[in-house]
Amino acid sequence: MSSWSHKYAISLGSNLGDRLQYLRDAVASIEELGSDLSVSSLYETEPVGGPEQGPFLNAIAVVNSDLAPLDMLGELQQIENKASRERSVRWGPRTLDLDIVAYSGDPLDSPDLTVPHPRAKEREFVLRPLGEVWAEAVVGDDLSARAALAELPHDGVESLGRGWLDDQRSKGWVLVAIQFALVAAAAVAIFFGGDLAGFGLIEGFGVVLALAGAVLALWASDALGGALTPNPVPRKDAVLVTGGPFSFVRHPIYGGVILLMVGVGLAVSSPWAVAVSLALIPFFWVKSGFEERHLRMAYPGYRAYMERVRHRIVPFVV
Repeated sequence: MSSWSHKYAISLGSNLGDRLQYLRDAVASIEELGSDLSVSSLYETEPVGGPEQGPFLNAIAVVNSDLAPLDMLGELQQIENKASRERSVRWGPRTLDLDIVAYSGDPLDSPDLTVPHPRAKEREFVLRPLGEVWAEAVVGDDLSARAALAELPHDGVESLGRGWLDDQRSKGWVLVAIQFALVAAAAVAIFFGGDLAGFGLIEGFGVVLALAGAVLALWASDALGGALTPNPVPRKDAVLVTGGPFSFVRHPIYGGVILLMVGVGLAVSSPWAVAVSLALIPFFWVKSGFEERHLRMAYPGYRAYMERVRHRIVPFVV
């Protein structure tokens, strides 16, 4: 970094349109303004102030640049304009919001720009990601981001993790491969370890469980329609489905597969098949967690849907 360059912390936010893509494009543009780019995890934030609106996706980008603060501001406003940013409503919804919240130079207070940002030290959605990439950034009078965050309560800001700048579909396919391996292992245990000699209460319960699981999985698959994909990263053109079985459980296909496999294992009296099928529960818990992070990135309404539909995998089971 040259003697006249500065380190800038830029807050990114979006709650309109393809929020994730707007932020990805903004980071790519900011990278062209300097060097040594660092980007925080992605966060989902309930809106603060302004009219009623959907949740924001937020992050912090830190970059070294030879641009003066006002020149950096001008470049950021051009990036906002490319994202069709409208400023008709104060604190209203926006496709892209870029703010210089801190920098390595002396405090600046001009009609066009104040740095540190006057409200940065009060906003968890700024301080939490800033603490990841530049914890010692000054956000007030001798106040670091780390110290300011320690004084704030945790309220309405949730991390969606790192890796959001890249398409995670390849990781999704790895999870799909593990899923099919577990299902195949259960099928092998059923075929080679099953015993149809006797049929009692447990076997009958297994048949009922298997039928219920099959109905649930098929019903959910039909409800998804064109949005159906084995990959936990949602399709780009898909819409959020909240009706049918999704009105009482968030991942009914996973629950249906578990019930089906466990039920068949019980019906054929195969302890090994039941054991392998039960291993699907922690696996689907992990896979659904990965999937829900991406659903929250893709759909502003998914957070409210999670609060409304509390059951995650198996209906009516906490």
